[in-house]
Amino acid sequence: MVDKMSVNDNYIIVTHTDMDGVGSAALYIYLHNKPPEKIYFTEPYLLYKTLKKIVGSDYAVKNIALMDLGMNKNTMDKIIEYIRILRGKNIDIEWFDHHVWDEDWINKLKELGVKIYIDRSTCAVGVVAKYARQYGNNVDEDFVSELVRGVCAGDLWRFDHWRGPWYLRLIRRHDDPEWRLKVLEKISRGVLWDEEFTAKVVERFEKELYGYKMVDDTILTREINDIRIAVVLQNKSIENSFTASYTMGRTNADIVAVVSKDGKVSLRSRNINIRNLALAFGGGGHSRAAGFKIKIPLIIRLKSFFSNNAIQEYIMLKLVEKIRDIGIERIG
Repeated sequence: MVDKMSVNDNYIIVTHTDMDGVGSAALYIYLHNKPPEKIYFTEPYLLYKTLKKIVGSDYAVKNIALMDLGMNKNTMDKIIEYIRILRGKNIDIEWFDHHVWDEDWINKLKELGVKIYIDRSTCAVGVVAKYARQYGNNVDEDFVSELVRGVCAGDLWRFDHWRGPWYLRLIRRHDDPEWRLKVLEKISRGVLWDEEFTAKVVERFEKELYGYKMVDDTILTREINDIRIAVVLQNKSIENSFTASYTMGRTNADIVAVVSKDGKVSLRSRNINIRNLALAFGGGGHSRAAGFKIKIPLIIRLKSFFSNNAIQEYIMLKLVEKIRDIGIERIG
């Protein structure tokens, strides 16, 4: 499948597991008009492990493109270490992202020669569309525009394009790599939507409707400093952002934390800067949508087999402790 071109034209993609990550990778490939040697799907807190794999691999590539992956301060030193090794092999590195970054992180990467493109006004697909255009020849501008508008509508929770909620459901973070690659391959050929995509989303929507019936039983709420916090257990049939929106509507919460049993926490808010809260736990993200991963003690995990709210109670305790420690920042 890979064209017999110079080794200097070969590249690797490292991208996020959600639709914005898949879409930005697909657009990058579309603009190159040449498939990568390898595609890695990962999470920000696992990025250093992915880079370690690449360092230990025998891929002969000139370029590595990272997209839709914010820096995680808990793993930053390891990420910098592996990037330094890759740059020492004369491999170019591009990083396209739309999350909030500290200037110190940006400067450290630039010192290593990383080409970093960060634009918080759009989603990762939009960043690639804006800053990777030099690779594109005979580009269908309507295709690029529709892809950016559709993916951003869902990822940024704007819903100003009809494909927004459809794209959000098309790719879920627990999807197997085969489905992600199938979607990516189609979009990279200039296909915005097809019947197979519709069938997948309709199937998921039906499961989602049933899943909402179970969400109510896992919601835990508490108030601190005039802030209402709701913690809810992740339902794998529902995208976390939809679970958070539903929970916010049901509880009138200022902050919603959607938690998984392995300690992944997705934060959402309309009026609190939750990135600061996520950063305090070693995570990151946006002011209204952020996340982190926390280790769930064995005793809590065991307790969760007998108590429906054990994990939520533990996360609530940690959130309250951290809010008391660092305070909050209200936003308009």
